[in-house]
Amino acid sequence: MAEIVEGLGTAEREQIGALRKSQSFFWIDLSVGATSRDDLRAVLGVTEPALRPLLDFGESVAAARKFHADERQVAFALSCYVESAAPAEGTTFRLTPVEVHVLVTGDYVLTLHEDPVSLPRLLAPDMPEGRSDQYVVYAVVDSMVATVFDALDEVELALEHLGLTSADIRMGRTPMAALRAINSRLSGMRRRVGPQRGLVDRVIVELGRVEGLAADDEPYFERIGRQLNRLVDAIDAAADALSKGISLRLNETTYWLTVVATIFLPLTFITGFFGMNFGWMVDRVDTALAFWLLGIGTLLVGVALIWLLVIRGSPVQSELDTPEGGQ
Repeated sequence: MAEIVEGLGTAEREQIGALRKSQSFFWIDLSVGATSRDDLRAVLGVTEPALRPLLDFGESVAAARKFHADERQVAFALSCYVESAAPAEGTTFRLTPVEVHVLVTGDYVLTLHEDPVSLPRLLAPDMPEGRSDQYVVYAVVDSMVATVFDALDEVELALEHLGLTSADIRMGRTPMAALRAINSRLSGMRRRVGPQRGLVDRVIVELGRVEGLAADDEPYFERIGRQLNRLVDAIDAAADALSKGISLRLNETTYWLTVVATIFLPLTFITGFFGMNFGWMVDRVDTALAFWLLGIGTLLVGVALIWLLVIRGSPVQSELDTPEGGQ
């Protein structure tokens, strides 16, 4: 199993020096706030061309600017989702995205991120003894991609819950806030994963040319490319399911507006008709009983008829009247 180093303290620097001297491949995980450009250059020997893509974080930076490759190193950006230590109030999803910049050399694989988290602890990749250096890199990258599938599973569970809620009219209407949260989540995932899928082929080629990186006959990184392709397809499928949920929400709203309009249209006609000062009607509505029968009773009869014709005959009510399990 490869050695894991976290941070660039005094003890970690001594450990890194010993590992490099013994030519042992290792994984070092750093947060931007706990290191500096000078530390990366002095301790890890990162060259200036690789420092720019390593330290350029944020969605405003194009994905192509977060990539660098030469004969000594390959730098690229990935996204992973980790469990937040202190979720923000009102947060819908448990996992939060983290932008990770990866640097692969012949001596080590570096993961650099802005968030103060420990990726070795959160990802816990499986790195058996006796595997090649490339397998260690593959295990780290594969564990990050797997977290995106976990985040997508959260979205699919939320969509399933909304589907069950929308199917049962007794549970209320589909909440638009939940639909907006899911749509924002899927858009963010697609925006992060899409560029990664576009760069993975070049990363695969460049990793095979890094000096000192022990090769392997297994096509590990091609599997990463296939996983990213499946991930994008799964995100698109979830977005399609979301659009169907939004359509269902709009259809539900349109249905109830139609019901309300259907109820009040004939009632408006009835109240308008009896509100006219017909001599015959004025002469006969001369007692409380006549008032209640002709004024209120007619409205109640109209509502009852509309209920029988519209509500009881609707597919929603038919579903409610069906026993559990369709028995």
